[in-house]
Amino acid sequence: MLLPNWLWIILILAVFIVCMVYMEFIRSKFVLSTTHKAVTVNGLPRVLDGMKFVLISDLHNMSFGEKNSELARKVRRERPDYILFAGNMGDAKAEDIEAFYNFLDSVGRDIPVVMVPGKDDLRLGNGTLHKNFVKSVQEAGGVILNNSRAEINVDGEKLYIYGYCPGLKADENKPIKDWKFQKVRSNDVFDTLGECPQDATVILLTGYAKGFEAYSRWGATLVFAGGTHGGYYRIPFIDRIIRSNKIAYTSGEYRIARSKMYVTRGLGSPSRIRFNNPPEISVICITRPNSPLLNTMPVSTDNAYDVFMYWARSEGRAIRDLLNERTDALHDWWDNLTHKEQSVYAKRGTANKEKTVYMSPQERIKENARRAKRSGSSVRRVSRVRTRSEYISELQAEMGNSDAVHSYDKFKTAEEIDKIKVFGDIKL
Repeated sequence: MLLPNWLWIILILAVFIVCMVYMEFIRSKFVLSTTHKAVTVNGLPRVLDGMKFVLISDLHNMSFGEKNSELARKVRRERPDYILFAGNMGDAKAEDIEAFYNFLDSVGRDIPVVMVPGKDDLRLGNGTLHKNFVKSVQEAGGVILNNSRAEINVDGEKLYIYGYCPGLKADENKPIKDWKFQKVRSNDVFDTLGECPQDATVILLTGYAKGFEAYSRWGATLVFAGGTHGGYYRIPFIDRIIRSNKIAYTSGEYRIARSKMYVTRGLGSPSRIRFNNPPEISVICITRPNSPLLNTMPVSTDNAYDVFMYWARSEGRAIRDLLNERTDALHDWWDNLTHKEQSVYAKRGTANKEKTVYMSPQERIKENARRAKRSGSSVRRVSRVRTRSEYISELQAEMGNSDAVHSYDKFKTAEEIDKIKVFGDIKL
């Protein structure tokens, strides 16, 4: 018995919808997306105008490419000043963090890395940061801000980055791998971080976006957060309506009083299920309100036309890069097969591969010197870190006035002083 035409049409549409939904599940798990955002900051010094951060979170031991080389390539292509990790790099349930270590190796050491721990990072250490985890991050040139701060100095202008990590709420009826963050109150932030500095822009990095009200009362200028995984699933067109600010901070920019928060969707999820919510690399530029750089930013407004044009340009660039890589690989294969000298295409492909290969610190210094010589610049930010106490000692030697130097720092004990890290521009 033949089916009527209308029933065939319904069956075909049903199969098409099922296939599209399945493809969206695949896309939301494996296909990386890059989001660009310009955030204006009142009172930002001119020398910090246009500082670029790559914000990623919630890797949960996901791998994108061999040894996370695809993730590293996309991050390096943005040429950020700093890479910020908002926690949850490992997977506590699987007790595995190898994918995060692979990413650190692939991305190299020439871009400073700042990280705040998340729930899974603490769970891997039974409620604290495991010493092997801390050692691995530091050996990769990174800094872990576990309720402490880093100070960025550029030509005498300062910018503070605080890393805030709530403690885990102990529950004897559950294993540690299921413990959650304690609820954050305003007093908790003040008690943990002290008073918010008023002499410079303050960025608070955290893996707990739900505490935005407390961070705003504390006085943070900007909050970069993760931990909500973009809400896991996102319903087209009506997602913003059903997820109001009072329910959850899932992704994008939010504002309370004078504080702004940007929440990244993250790269993975504990349940491995995401829908209409692809893994996100967030690229954030901080600018002055009237900065001429705003005219060059990919997306500086919520205008639908600007958003569409940026999407079209970024997709075009991704397709172009993919075609170039495949062409380089084909030329390389043919040259190897015919034993010919590498063509210009194959050489370019080899150079692109080397961008994501881990270099030793000595090799990286030499490479930075070559790049600086080509660009005519003698200064490049690198991931060298000094503790605040070392920085104070240097100032004391220069100024010969210990009281004036120590009065600058609101932390009083030697242990608290050592928690503070200082980034410095280093001449090559």
